[in-house]
Amino acid sequence: MKADNNRIQQAIIAREIIDLYRDSQDKIGTAASLDVLCFAMARLTDCDKVDYPTIDWDDLASNFDGIATSQSDVSAIRKIENDIASTYKKSLNIIKQQLSSHYLTIE
Repeated sequence: MKADNNRIQQAIIAREIIDLYRDSQDKIGTAASLDVLCFAMARLTDCDKVDYPTIDWDDLASNFDGIATSQSDVSAIRKIENDIASTYKKSLNIIKQQLSSHYLTIE
């Protein structure tokens, strides 16, 4: 049960971090801060020591770092944003799966 709770919490955190980026006015400045936050999550979750981490925080940190250092290269930012969108979709799928299994156990 603890592993499932950890998985859902990571998915929620990733979703919220990505929403912060999407809703920000200063995308480059926000990306710089989120890079640091994702890097810290990677260290907390030891995602670099797991073959298939729930959320690959190192990749997400790298994506935000890429945006922060892109110097407004629109095509590079769009590619990175597509990668971030994939992480967002993965997070939503994890959340939906967890909610579905939770409701199945209640009924």
